[in-house]
Order: sequence, then structure tokens, then C-alpha cells
Amino acid sequence: MYYYIRLLKNTPLEAVIQEPFKMVFTITTDLTEKFYESPCKLRCQTVVRTPSTVPGATKDDTVMTIMPQGLSQGFSLDYDPKIGYCSVDLRLAPCMTIYDECQLVLSLDPAPYTTTRNGAKVLVEPPEYEILPAWSLPIHLKPAPLNFAKKTKHRKVNRKYLIDTRQDLVERYFKLPTHLSGAHGPGRSLLVREDANEGFMARHIWDSGVFMTKYLMLPDSWLSKYMNDKKKEATLEAMSAVSISEEQTPSSIPTRKRVCLELGAGTGLVGIAVAVAFPELSVLSTDLDEALALMQQNVDGNQALLPTNNMEVGFLDWAEKDRKVEPVEILLLADVVYNDLSHEFLLQTVLDYSDKNTKVLLGYKFRHEAEQQFFEKAKEYFDIVNVHQQDTMQLFVLTRKA
Repeated sequence: MYYYIRLLKNTPLEAVIQEPFKMVFTITTDLTEKFYESPCKLRCQTVVRTPSTVPGATKDDTVMTIMPQGLSQGFSLDYDPKIGYCSVDLRLAPCMTIYDECQLVLSLDPAPYTTTRNGAKVLVEPPEYEILPAWSLPIHLKPAPLNFAKKTKHRKVNRKYLIDTRQDLVERYFKLPTHLSGAHGPGRSLLVREDANEGFMARHIWDSGVFMTKYLMLPDSWLSKYMNDKKKEATLEAMSAVSISEEQTPSSIPTRKRVCLELGAGTGLVGIAVAVAFPELSVLSTDLDEALALMQQNVDGNQALLPTNNMEVGFLDWAEKDRKVEPVEILLLADVVYNDLSHEFLLQTVLDYSDKNTKVLLGYKFRHEAEQQFFEKAKEYFDIVNVHQQDTMQLFVLTRKA
């Protein structure tokens, strides 16, 4: 299980240096049906970047990470589950310039800390479950119009210089495994945006998507082993074909396009991870209309990790009838069986796009008993194997029966 830091009040698009604005956040599960139940400390930091449009700046310019003003305990904020949320007034430091843009970052403080309970001091360990950090969208800075030599403790916000249009998205970063650093550079991360508040379910990151993303990119994951085996088979086939005809070379042998189709992709997180880790696959992530704009935004935001442009976004309605489509090599499904009313349409879609050679990767987290109806129906057509498990989350591989 994962918990997510969620911004309940969106950060401004633009802010005046040292003009105060309010940030409100909480910690919940993926469907926000449960709040994090233990007290903990969070770090609040400001990552300041110089845009590449500034004269002399390069694309690698990352200026610094500093503390926003307004915090009483250094970088730390206290999360109290009895209240259910935390509210703080922040100001962006005067050391920033109008050439900068910044992002506020909320993350778990991993250090144990001491608190008082029933009159006694108690050492509080870090939470048992992983809490995913939240990054605001970039905030563009405007010059301060006031004289900050004067006391500003009780100064009201100058609304003229604060754009009140709010951002309703939050960013999540997922660090690439070490073995991918050779291709993309050390310390690189996937960037995915999701709705900051409750909205369309498809525009949120779900636990199974995080679970699949982190696992499938590992060098010893089921998919990594499968892709390596296919690469060896392709090499042997190429060598065999070359020996038949002296005029043929491995590069002239026709190859079949290797398609990976993601159903109910939502933010596109899993599809992006697979496209980055396995550039030999052509990934098509699909969902309904309300998810596509954000999904495309996430693909565009990871273009630096997708140099072969091997990922596209598309519309796919599971309820569409009489499809005439070709089977694909891999199908990706993450957290798609929660709605038992869609089971019939989902299963038919999987059948339409699969044959005996297709591998269906289904990430699943138990939520209610009705979900089991999908697996019972799927067993009529597929052999189902559990290849990886973490807490209540499982990854199944489905293969069509002969």
C-alpha cells in the first residue's frame, strides 16, 4: 500500500517574491478513502530553477534547494491525523530573482523524531508504508513591489501582483533504476502529473500503477526477463535467415512491429515506464476522452527519456462492439477491475487484442469481493500466473489457453 501527499489548496501560477500564500495538504490512500493514521513530519522545500530562456542558462541549470519562509521548524511540518490536514502560510525567499521559477516539494522526513505522549517523550519511527512526495507545478516569480525593509509580519497580500488562477495538478517523480542510468544519465526520474484534488478517477495515480512502474523497470522483473529471452530468439532467427541467403543481412530481414497496448491508462504512468525501459516496444496507452489531455501532457513531459518516440496516446472505449483489430504482443492493465459493471467489456477487449502469443500483465490490488468475478470469467480463456506480490498488490501474467 502507498500513501500520497495531496495538495488541498492549489499553488498559484505566479507569485510575488515574499508575498504570502497558503498551502494546505493531507495524506491519503490512492482513492482518498482513508487518511494516514499516524503523526509524522514532512519536509517542505523550494526547488529553484533558472529557465533555459534566460541568457547564459543551460538546460541543466538547477540553481538550488532552499527553505521557504513561514515555517517554524526549519524544513519540517507536522502532520496530525486527528486534524486530517495541515495548513501553512509560505513566502518565497528574497534571494530568488524574477528569472527563476520554483516548485514546492513536500516529502516525508525520514529521520526519527521525539514527541511527547502522556507526559513522556517517545521516539517516533518513520512510517511503515511509503508516502509519495508531491511537487507543485512550476510557480513563476514576479518582482516584489514593496519595500521589504519595513516589517511585513502583518502585511496583507497585494492581490494586484498575485494571479489568483490556481493550478489543479500535482507532480510525482519516480526515480529510474540504476541500470537505466547508462542510457539516460544518473539520477533521472519519470515525471507524471495527476489531479491535485478529487476529480475524474482516470486522472489519478493508483497503487497498482506505482507498484507496476517500480517493478517492471527492474532488471530482474518478469518483463525484463521476457524481453531478454525475445531478444535472444530474434538474434538466433536473424542468424538462421542470413545463412539461408547470402544476399540477406540482419538489417534487411523484415521485423514485426512489437506493440504494447495499455488499457485504462489514466495518467499513462505504467505505459511511460515501459516505453522508457524497453525502447524496442511501441507503446500505445489508451483511455476515455477525459484522461487523454493529461496523459499526453505526461508523455510530452518525458520526451527526454523517449528519444525513439516509441509512445503514443489514443482513445479506446471497452464497450465498442465488433472490433476488427490485430493482436498485440503485450497488454498492460493496472487497477482496472474495481468496477464490476465493466468486467464483460474489459474481458472482451482483452480477448480482441490477444492471441496465444500475447502476454497480458495485470496489476491488481484487492478492494472488494466483486472484483473476483473478473478473474473467474478470465480463467475460462487464460492461464493466470502470479509473478510478483507486494503487500496487497499482485502482478498477474495472463496467457491465452490453447
